[in-house]
Amino acid sequence: MASFIILFLTGSPVLAQYVVPLPSMTALTGLQTATATCTPTSCVTSTSVASATTTMEINSNGDLFYLFLPFIGQAEDTPTPTASLTTTITPSPTPTLTPSPPAPPETLLFCDNMSASIFIPDNNTTGISNQISIADPRQIVHLSVYVDISHTWISDLTVILSNLSTGEDQTMIDRPGYPLTTYGCSNNNIISILDDRAEQPVEDQCYSYPAAISGAYRPNEDLHRFTGSAIAGTWRLRVVDSYVNDTGYLNGWCLEATIAETLPPPTPTPPPENLPSSATVTGMSGEDQQLPLDCESRSAVDWAAHFNVQIDELDFYYNLPHSDDPDSGFVGDVMGVWGQIPPDDYGVHAIPIAVLLNEYGLPAYPRRALDWDTVRAEIAGGDPVITWIIGGSYHSLVNGIPRFYTAASNGHHSVVAAYEHTVIVIGYTETQVTVLNGGSFVTLSLDQFLDSWSALWNMAILASP
Repeated sequence: MASFIILFLTGSPVLAQYVVPLPSMTALTGLQTATATCTPTSCVTSTSVASATTTMEINSNGDLFYLFLPFIGQAEDTPTPTASLTTTITPSPTPTLTPSPPAPPETLLFCDNMSASIFIPDNNTTGISNQISIADPRQIVHLSVYVDISHTWISDLTVILSNLSTGEDQTMIDRPGYPLTTYGCSNNNIISILDDRAEQPVEDQCYSYPAAISGAYRPNEDLHRFTGSAIAGTWRLRVVDSYVNDTGYLNGWCLEATIAETLPPPTPTPPPENLPSSATVTGMSGEDQQLPLDCESRSAVDWAAHFNVQIDELDFYYNLPHSDDPDSGFVGDVMGVWGQIPPDDYGVHAIPIAVLLNEYGLPAYPRRALDWDTVRAEIAGGDPVITWIIGGSYHSLVNGIPRFYTAASNGHHSVVAAYEHTVIVIGYTETQVTVLNGGSFVTLSLDQFLDSWSALWNMAILASP
């Protein structure tokens, strides 16, 4: 780095400043004052130590100049000491880094890569197995399992999930109905979501249509055991037939895993509410839907009317977005044929309905995997609940078959079911549920309602968060 001498020259009539570069840096230990008397050709200078600036007085033709010159102060004829340069470096403060918040949990679907159904051998304790390999290193927050099995007399079957990386096994289905009855459930087929949050145990299910077990049910052993483990590794599904004369096939299976880099803090479980054994929302009314597949819009405007917000059914439908993803918008033609699944003519799920209700000024909260007690609490508090069920003929509710569907437009997966329908729950007792289905009030058994509601994984819209 170059050094400079700055000269301030004062005289009559001019004031000038000169900056003269020095060839090198000189260590400065003090400042000196010098007085010089000059002729046109020479100067005689005397020096003295100073503590501020160096002043040089120069007489030349009557002009007086001042030279401000910093240099090492010393007496004349004193040897110049070798100065050492001491540099004190003040370290920059270490910045305090604010840690980034952890990424929110993400729900992903991992399915088998079977090219064809796998035959389940009869009366064979080894059974068959299929594996899913996953590379994602994140931890399991929640785990659900989807199984699709074609088999007569399902009480022959045991279904086991294993994490081969940790050696943990969970028996999810264990010969339904056996040994409570000698031969267990004699009906056919299992197409089900197994999840700890489901209302009803899988062990108690045995229907004749559309499958012996269809919908979302609690497994025999909790899948919560896998929480906190890495999803990465090899997962195996094993199916065993333990009795003669009936066979079948494993058609497919999936893991639906909510995963995160770190587990979120546990959510405190609120104490159970002291709910009345029965309750009814009064003052409800409705009308039959105007278009073949706009039951969701009809339910939405009847629900809104309870909160004194009047909305036209057709206006509501035409304000809905359209998509091939039912969690993003209405799927298909509202004038189409009922009973299909996306991307064919279908309908819409809770999220777009709730978003539009909020735009009309109503607090509406879409939920999935909702528990029945929360619905009861809403009813007891005077608020109806929109629920997604499977519709049958003449305003009845039936069981449905859940399917995982992935939208081509955005890659989002959702649970869908044929004959998707909406009703508004307005009352309950210990054994029954009352719903508003368009313009009709229908009373159902609690078990019938819960089974039908489970096909679309207990989807609903609440008036409370």
